[in-house]
Amino acid sequence: MRLLRSFDWRLLLIFFAVLAIVHIVATFLAVNDTRGSAYWRLAHAFAKNKMTIAQEVAPKRQPLPFLAPDARYAICPFETANGTLRVRALLPDLGWTVGVYAPDGTNLYFAAASADRETTIDLSIIPSDERFLGLPSVNAANTDPQQTIAAEKGLIVVRAPDKGEPYRADELAALAKASCSLGGA
Repeated sequence: MRLLRSFDWRLLLIFFAVLAIVHIVATFLAVNDTRGSAYWRLAHAFAKNKMTIAQEVAPKRQPLPFLAPDARYAICPFETANGTLRVRALLPDLGWTVGVYAPDGTNLYFAAASADRETTIDLSIIPSDERFLGLPSVNAANTDPQQTIAAEKGLIVVRAPDKGEPYRADELAALAKASCSLGGA
């Protein structure tokens, strides 16, 4: 009882206040730590500004955790510091998608295949600063105008459903047509 009277309770209160402040600061710092993020892992695993077909997802072979094993992926980490990036992809059937993601995971662009016809994606990703990149080229009358988005860096992911061995060659051929390259507005 005598020990409790001689104990300075203000020190205990200060200790818990400092502990709470350290906890809050550590939480905010952990959220901003992107060394283990999906963008960081994929940007270091694949060539920059080049579409690469990822290996088939297997238990010990996953570019990211929880990727669906019933799909094939083509991934292109990109940076537009050196100019405009041109993205082209063919989405031949239902289940095929193209997504452009910022490093923080924000979805910048997304397209899914149509059930009635093949969908052709022709997308330009321009730097998000105010540089003059020249005048756009004039499109022919029978082609759809391409779409343009602004981003400094990120990931382009083309997803193809894996329908099995009989369709695998066609799926890989369509995935191989997907491209991302510097140049062209």
